[in-house]
Amino acid sequence: MRLIIDRFEDGFAVCEREDLSHVRVEAGLLPDGAKEGSVIDFSDGVYTIDEAETLKRRREMSKKLRRLFGK
Repeated sequence: MRLIIDRFEDGFAVCEREDLSHVRVEAGLLPDGAKEGSVIDFSDGVYTIDEAETLKRRREMSKKLRRLFGK
């Protein structure tokens, strides 16, 4: 299962699923370095950060923001 961390609140990460629904994950279960926007894979009971996909999404968002604000 792939998740994207939307935000942290009350000790939980609110994550978006691929179907755009949301799930709360206890923040302590996430790997070190997980933050808003991180792409997280869950497999065999373990959460890991997909560094390549996280970087790709951050670059895409940066491009969109530059186009939106003309920078």
